[in-house]
Amino acid sequence: QVKAFVTQDIPLYHNLEMKHLPGADPELVLLSHRYEELERIPLSDMTREEINQLVQELGFYRKETPDAPVPEEFQFAPARPP
Repeated sequence: QVKAFVTQDIPLYHNLEMKHLPGADPELVLLSHRYEELERIPLSDMTREEINQLVQELGFYRKETPDAPVPEEFQFAPARPP
């Protein structure tokens, strides 16, 4: 499930990237605009659908295709104004 999300879904999300760490359990690491770690969310027990729902609830913009343009209002998504 997580592998399908990584290979098929991550390319559709703006400002979401994958870093492979051999031997590490998959987790979503949320960073501030200064790249400071905010939160870690384990993904091992989640389905692909649950991960997609979580990422969208967090405010990540999902494109129709990997090369689709991102609307101006979502350029910095999921960052929220201070």
